[in-house]
Amino acid sequence: MKNPRPSIFHSDNGSEYDSKAFTEALETVGALISRSAPGCPWENGYQESFYDKFKVDLGDPSRFKTLGELVYAIYQTMYIYNNSRIHSALKMPPVQFALQTAAVYNSSYKVGV
Repeated sequence: MKNPRPSIFHSDNGSEYDSKAFTEALETVGALISRSAPGCPWENGYQESFYDKFKVDLGDPSRFKTLGELVYAIYQTMYIYNNSRIHSALKMPPVQFALQTAAVYNSSYKVGV
């Protein structure tokens, strides 16, 4: 499967994550719901860091004339974030890290060896 569904969805306690429609969607795909303790943003550091960088990279969303332009900019920002932006902890883009990690894993754990 190219884009597998998450087995766990972790978030803060924002109202958008607690809405009935959102929690029902997660339950429908069989994802477990995990939330940070109220008032503890450090428990969700990776997500907080991602959104901080994402907002800076995307810029002011009200500058777009249409919803289509905004959606395109979001996809473009996500593509750059995952495929070409160097992440300080990884020292490479996430896609490159995933490929490198998969190659090491596959070479270390060959079936029948």
